[in-house]
Amino acid sequence: MGKRRNADTFVVISPTGKILLTAFFAIFLVVLYLPTILLIVFSFNDGTVAAFPLEGLTTEWYVRAFNSEPIREALWASIRVGLLSASIATLLALMASYPLARRKVRGKSVISALILVPLVVPTVVLGVALLLLFQKGVIPIGLGLISVMIGHVVIALPFAVLILLPRIASIDRRLEEAAYDLGASGIQMFRRVMLPLIVPSIMSAFLISFVFSIDEVVIASFIAGDQPTYPVYLYSGLKFPEKTQTLIPVATVMIVLSFALAIMAEVIRRRGDRKLRGL
Repeated sequence: MGKRRNADTFVVISPTGKILLTAFFAIFLVVLYLPTILLIVFSFNDGTVAAFPLEGLTTEWYVRAFNSEPIREALWASIRVGLLSASIATLLALMASYPLARRKVRGKSVISALILVPLVVPTVVLGVALLLLFQKGVIPIGLGLISVMIGHVVIALPFAVLILLPRIASIDRRLEEAAYDLGASGIQMFRRVMLPLIVPSIMSAFLISFVFSIDEVVIASFIAGDQPTYPVYLYSGLKFPEKTQTLIPVATVMIVLSFALAIMAEVIRRRGDRKLRGL
């Protein structure tokens, strides 16, 4: 029997169990990432049909895609919505996480549950609800990029809270008490003590929120109106086979960007963990 140690806990794994877990993990990775790898390969296909065998390798489709005015407009719309929604979601998550983690708040469990509700609500249901709210609500907002941005804030907020809340809660309260004993005000304490310690988590929350926004298609398809983000534009363009090969390169760039940002967010989070453990 083999033993692995994680912190102070021993996990006993039989040789057969180890083989089965390794095989399961390998199959999981193949199923998860094979479609992405195929998409990247087909983006360089010289033919007009995304199928094997490849007719050759070319970057012509990348040139055509980024020279297309509708594609550039949809991509720029996605970037703008992503930046705005990530900024707002991160700010709201910080404003909610700090008092929940550091103060005695009445109904804390109920507030936390309400913040995390979008995680368990199907995106189709959320999209329909937002559509009705923006068109038939007390203050009709209408459809467009503003509505998409609000919808993305709703779905990104729980993820940002899940990143920020544990980090803020893990900071030693004695640091706050020491700052107050030295005469710091609440704002000074937060700016000079808490903020430097949670900046990595704030950056991580922002990057994850941005990734969710630029990749999201279901909610945006309900409330984008005549101002589609790129995922919505891509999904609608797949109905026309002659457009598919032009749409794949930008999708490839967005996938690679999403992976890079997700990895960056994890690296920043881990550095923040090491910084806190060093205190």
